[in-house]
This record gives sequence, C-alpha cells and structure tokens, in this order.
Amino acid sequence: MNFLFSLINFKLKQSNNFIITLFFILFSTSVIATETNEALNLLNKMSKAVQTSDYQMHFVSQDREQFTTTFEYNHLGAVKKENINAQLLYLEGPEKEIILHNDTTSYFQPDSPSFSIASSRISEAFPDVVYNDFNSLASIYDFILLGKTRTANRSVQLVKVIAKDRDRYSYVIWIDDENFLPLRIDLIDDDNDIVNQLKVLDIDVSFDAKKFKNYIDNRTYPILLSIEKQNNLLDAWRLAWLPKGFKEIAAYNVNFYSSDIATKLFSDGVFSFTVNVSLEQASQSNQLIQQGGRTIFSTNLGSKNIIIIGNLPEATIERIAQNIVEKSPKTSR
Repeated sequence: MNFLFSLINFKLKQSNNFIITLFFILFSTSVIATETNEALNLLNKMSKAVQTSDYQMHFVSQDREQFTTTFEYNHLGAVKKENINAQLLYLEGPEKEIILHNDTTSYFQPDSPSFSIASSRISEAFPDVVYNDFNSLASIYDFILLGKTRTANRSVQLVKVIAKDRDRYSYVIWIDDENFLPLRIDLIDDDNDIVNQLKVLDIDVSFDAKKFKNYIDNRTYPILLSIEKQNNLLDAWRLAWLPKGFKEIAAYNVNFYSSDIATKLFSDGVFSFTVNVSLEQASQSNQLIQQGGRTIFSTNLGSKNIIIIGNLPEATIERIAQNIVEKSPKTSR
C-alpha cells in the first residue's frame, strides 16, 4: 500500500512539473510572439517615415577598414513614390551630388560624365532593408527587440533583423522614438562584427523644404541612360543555386558609353545582387573585392566576363558565381 501511495505521489509530482514546464514554454512563446509583433510594427513605421517624411540629416558611413564618408541627405517625402524628392551630397573628396526627382535619379560627378537612371530612390543613401513591408519577410528573418538607448542626442529603440541562415548578413537598426527615422544602421556578420555602419550625426525635420523644392525644380538634369529589356546575352546561362528567398527582380541591357552590359537583378527584399555580363573578358579572372558591405566578384565564363556585385558575404557571392551554368537547349528561351 505504501508503495502504491508513493507511486501516486510520484506521478502527481511529475504531472505538476509537466504542467509548470508547459506553462513556462507557452508563456515564453507568447512573449516572443509579442516582442516579434512589436519589432515588426516598429520597423514598418520606420519604412513609412523614411519615405513620407520631410527631413535633413548629416550622417557618416564607415566600413570595417575604418574608411569613412560623410553625407548630407535632404528628403521631401510623399505617399506616391513618383512625388518623392531627395538629394545626397558627398561632403568629402570630389564634389558629388545625387538627386531624386520624378522617379528618376541623376548623378553629378566631376570625374566622369553625369547621367540619369529610372529609379524611385537614391540607393547610396539608405540600404534596401529600410524600404520593406517587414511582415512579408518573417519566413527568412527573425526580428528581435534589443531595448532602448540614445544616439545623435535622441532616444531610440534597437531592432535586430537576423537572417535564419548563414548566407547573408544581419542588421541592427536604431529607430527614433519620436519620428521613427533610422538614426543608425549596423550591418553585421555571423560573429556580430560590424561590416558597415551608417550613423546619423544630426537631424532636422523642420528644414527649409520650400527652398529645397525650388532647387530641385530648377536644376538642369542629364539625359536618361539607355536601359533596354534584356536580350539573349544572358539567355544561355542560369543560376543553379540562390539563397532562400531570392528571386529575379529585373533583367535589362545597359549601354554605358559604348559598353553593352546585360544585367539581372536578384533580391530578397533586404539584400540584393546583380549578375552583369559583357563580351569583354577581364585580364585576370576570379577577382574578389570587398568594399564595406559590398562584395564584387569577377570571372570569365566562356567568351564572356561576368561580374557579380552584391551586399552579401564573400562565401555567398562566390557560391552564386560557382553555380552559373549553361542552359540545356530544351531549357533555353
């Protein structure tokens, strides 16, 4: 009988322990889900603020080699992308200016001819990660709240956008508590080392927007660069491997001052890369260059030169290059 009572007590204790364990598991899951939703809500507010707000900011971009560049960025926001106006000024080195107007981005630079391209934003300002509906990225990335701190003399919340695989980098974004603009963006690798950092030094949301709009409207702009739908230069090749979530966004030809380049753009919404093909072979094949968060890999394939450019780790870019294969006659378009 004592044995029976002991057995019953043991089972009851086991049952209680199981219930307690189950409670903590469900509670922890609920907390994680709540924090994820808060992080997503904050990131989506940031994305809207970046595109629809009026602001002027000065920021510095620095890579892991400590190379820094300082910028002034002026922005007139709008709900419709074609109504957004912006200007990026390089404050060091050669006087370089980039202007966004009428869904067109124009490049003014003293060391090469000016040109314009069809583009809805200045890609040299903020990285792609800030322009997203983050709810659609939940299958590829985790979103983690890291707490509050201060930067640029303003209160901010930190959110980590971390990839679920090792094929890409992650981000830590510092978001202003009041206006939801990103005040610091850290691109980090698997070891949590900063690969590239954008850090705002000051921000003015009440700058002279009217004066800036007048400058944009009265500027003379260079002609639009010839970009055509991609022809068969890339048709004989395909990518046998892509990181999860990446898909082809665009394919086109660019005639850039007598050089014909066929380009395919791939993106997962946060990171992107291009495969660029020309008929001019490089003198040295398999060259790899790291510029902050950007990786450039050049190789010769058959009679063509292929250059892959992307904000992805070296190993990922090299793997993409190694998986460019010739299409069989049946699969060629």
